[in-house]
Amino acid sequence: MPRQPILSVLGHVNAGKTSFLDAIRESRICEGEAGQITQMIGATEVPLETLEEACGDLLSQLDTEITIPGIMFIDTPGHAAFSSLRKRGGSISDIGILMIDIEEGIQPQTEEAIKILKESDTPFIVALNKVDLLNGWRSESELFSKAITNQQDHVQQELDTKIYELMGELNEYDIVADRFDRVDDFQSKVSIVPVSAETGVGLSELLMVATGLSQNYLSERLETNQDGIGKATVLEVSEQKGRGSTADIILYDGKINKDDKLVYGTSEGVEKTDIRALLEPKPLTEIREDEEYTEVEKVEPAAGVKISGRDMNGIISGAPVRTASEENIEEAEKETRQELRSAEYETETHGVVVKADSLGSLEALLRQIDQEDIDVQKAEVGDINKDDIIKAADEEKTNQAIFAFNVDTSQKSKDLLNKEDVEVFQSQVIYEIIEAYKGWKEKMERQNREEKLSNTIRPAKIRIMPDHVFRSSNPAVVGTEVVKGVIKPGASLMTPEGEKIGRVKSIQEQNESVDKASKGMEIATSISNATVGRGIEEGDILLTDINSDDYRNLKELKDLLTEGEKQLLDQITDIKDEKNPHWKLG
Repeated sequence: MPRQPILSVLGHVNAGKTSFLDAIRESRICEGEAGQITQMIGATEVPLETLEEACGDLLSQLDTEITIPGIMFIDTPGHAAFSSLRKRGGSISDIGILMIDIEEGIQPQTEEAIKILKESDTPFIVALNKVDLLNGWRSESELFSKAITNQQDHVQQELDTKIYELMGELNEYDIVADRFDRVDDFQSKVSIVPVSAETGVGLSELLMVATGLSQNYLSERLETNQDGIGKATVLEVSEQKGRGSTADIILYDGKINKDDKLVYGTSEGVEKTDIRALLEPKPLTEIREDEEYTEVEKVEPAAGVKISGRDMNGIISGAPVRTASEENIEEAEKETRQELRSAEYETETHGVVVKADSLGSLEALLRQIDQEDIDVQKAEVGDINKDDIIKAADEEKTNQAIFAFNVDTSQKSKDLLNKEDVEVFQSQVIYEIIEAYKGWKEKMERQNREEKLSNTIRPAKIRIMPDHVFRSSNPAVVGTEVVKGVIKPGASLMTPEGEKIGRVKSIQEQNESVDKASKGMEIATSISNATVGRGIEEGDILLTDINSDDYRNLKELKDLLTEGEKQLLDQITDIKDEKNPHWKLG
């Protein structure tokens, strides 16, 4: 008999992933989640009897039987957690259910989940959830095939419209899909099953499609070597009263015996320890919610089990696990080491710091970061520490950032963080981290460019006003009108013919010194090395004499200039080109 398939439920926040599983196991885990959003990976074994009961009449209608021993359901808090279910060469998940809100369609996390499902070559089904919210929907039967025939024409038409819209969206990802009862080839087309986790409609059909795909197309994958090394992946690591550090794992191949050695991956490499206890949750019970475990002597795949070991220091979520006897412990260590190496990543000399709660989450985050061409100088599993902050603080402004996925900051590190100019972008949704960083980076870059512009002499045209000569020389002080652009102290001045006049020493408005004056302002301008009556006269027009360095800055920052400044810069450039064609070279 094959092992039960491992099925991961993915989707956008609030799409109904946990509610769907609650409907199957008749629990209320979702109501207990913070904000009713899943924060941790969960695992639930749905045995054969439950599948048969849930599929009910469909089995007799289709004249078929279930040949798999059950399904191991994995509830993931977004796409990144799915990546935590990793093994060398791909995901441990055999099949996926992509939960989509019928009113929302494909959302950012949905898109990312699709990419991961495709990258890992995992077959999947689309559960189009919340059909009960369609205007006029009648919830009279839990079987979709019966419920749809009882709906008014406009409801059926609206559902078909939603499905066709979704089919179009999926086609953009090179996915051919159709409503499950219209699919003739389940290998080439993705099935869309309309469901309601709230009322239960369509859940029987969804389970039937998942069961059919598993036993008809995944039979080879579900064959296991139960005499070989136990192969598993860590879901969560926690402290349990009376047992110390424990690890919730998913066993996908081989077998675990209580007297085996436990070989596991850490951020520092491979460690091993003795197994103190193998704890199985009850069927239909969420592994992270169960309080009464059954202690067993062995575990066969696929299974979710809590392992208590001696001194399990450093074990991390998403890490590979092997269990072996003394005879094949070296082979187990070698496999674990190889799998850890497959999760290694290259970092740059400079860049942001990335922290995540698991290897899989870290990989998923780094994959998205790479797509955005963001440099990373350090990437690790674990909470934010002092070294992370110090490394980030030493970077240039736009790299003084830490990406934190589902991790905390120690109190000592918080104190240091308050002292350093380092931004932490923290979320349990990867795209939110990246979008927040991109927005912040754009703001920083704009501020940096504006600061650079503030230190650059800008194009300006001023006119010496008649009867406003306050001092003729040493320095000349004259009343001027800013005709165009922005004038600042330090700016060299020239005539429209390109003759050098002098340098703006200071400017005043209403007897108060100002650091700049813009178009329309009337100011008192102090000009060194200039004499009224010798080179300049009342009524004269003067222009800023832009040097080569300021010219290059202005060209780079041209989008920050006004249209008038841009025109004036072109005019000044033409004047200076005529005088000296090589002036731009400095």
